Amino acid sequence: MRASAPGKLIVLGEHSVVYGHRAIAASVSRRTTVDLTASPGPTRLADSDIVDDRLLRALRATLPAEGWAVSIRTDLPVGRGMGSSASLSIALLRLRARFEGIEPDFAWLHAEGFALERIFHGDPSGIDHAVSALEGAVVYQRGEAPQPLAMTPMKVVVLDSGSAGNTAELVAGVAARRPGIEPALDRLGELVELAIGSLDDPLALGEAMDEAHALLVQIGVSTPILDDLVALARDHGATGAKLSGAGGGGVVMALCPDGGIELLRAAEARGIPAFLCTLPCGASED
Repeated sequence: MRASAPGKLIVLGEHSVVYGHRAIAASVSRRTTVDLTASPGPTRLADSDIVDDRLLRALRATLPAEGWAVSIRTDLPVGRGMGSSASLSIALLRLRARFEGIEPDFAWLHAEGFALERIFHGDPSGIDHAVSALEGAVVYQRGEAPQPLAMTPMKVVVLDSGSAGNTAELVAGVAARRPGIEPALDRLGELVELAIGSLDDPLALGEAMDEAHALLVQIGVSTPILDDLVALARDHGATGAKLSGAGGGGVVMALCPDGGIELLRAAEARGIPAFLCTLPCGASED
C-alpha cells in the first residue's frame, strides 16, 4: 500500500493571523510518501527519511498493530516550516482509511489530522494539515475552518536557510513587541485581502510578498540570512520573495514565473540548498 500528501508554504499572513487577520497558504509539488509492505510480527518502521522519536507514536496511533513494515520518504526539507509532519499525518490517515474501508474526505482528514499533529506540535493551528489534505490553496482565519481558494499554479524557488526557527519563541517575541508593531501586523493582514483578488498575477503577488517581507523584518522575525536570501532572489529574476513561516530560520519562497533557472544557478554557486516547485500543486494519484 502507498499513500502520499504534499507539504505547504505560507504565501502571506504569517504572524498577523495570530491576531485575527486571514492568511493564505498553498500546497507544494513536494510530498511525503508512506509505503506499507506486508511483514510478520508487530508493525514497525523499516526505513525513513524523517528521524524523529515521535514517528513511532504516530504509526501506532494510525496503523494496525501487526503485519506491516513502514517506509517513509519525503522530498520536503524537514523542520523548515513546510509542513513535513502534516504531510506525513495526512498520508498515514489515507492509509488508515483504506484499512477501515472509509472515504477519507476533507472533513474527516482535517478532524483526525489534529490528533496526529498534536503528537508533533502539541497545539497545532490546523492550517498545515488542512492544506495538505485539500492539495490546493486555502484562506485561513483563526477559529474558523480553512476555506479553499482558487489560485493559478505558479513556479516558486525555495531557498533553505539551513536552520529552523523556534515558532513558540518567535510568536512570543511578536506579542512582547505589541502594541508598537500593531500597524505592521494590520498591514500584513491588509496585504492578504489585496492578494486574494490578484492571485493570478505574479507581478502583483510578488509586490505583496516583497512588502510582506519588509513588514516581517519590522516585527522582528527575520534574520540576516533570510534577508540575504530574499535579496539574492530579487537580484536573480524573482518577481517577489519573502520568508515563509514563523521566521528565525526556515525557508524563503521566491516567485519565479520564468522557472527560476537564473536563481537556482546563483544559489548553487553559493552552496545554498534550493529547489523549484509549483504551488498550489495538483491532487495525488495514489
